[in-house]
Amino acid sequence: MSDALDGPTDEQFQLVDRLLDELMIKHFEMAQMCGEYRELIEGIQERPWDHDRKRLAGNLPGARYHVASTFAREQGLKIEAELKKMFPRPD
Repeated sequence: MSDALDGPTDEQFQLVDRLLDELMIKHFEMAQMCGEYRELIEGIQERPWDHDRKRLAGNLPGARYHVASTFAREQGLKIEAELKKMFPRPD
């Protein structure tokens, strides 16, 4: 680890950049899922007799979304930890 006077290393900046990129991608995927959910709900509004769609909508947002949101939350914690290492608070 670098001396506090030297500042963060290029490797640390690259790690944070990679983690942020992964987080952005996950949020993009989650936004796509939300769009799919909206389409499903709109479809039910147009075809209220479609019981399969209603059953599916009753389980939203679904396991994929929950897994993605857990990943995003954990990724945010990793980023926070790395930034604290890079920029420690003065005592």
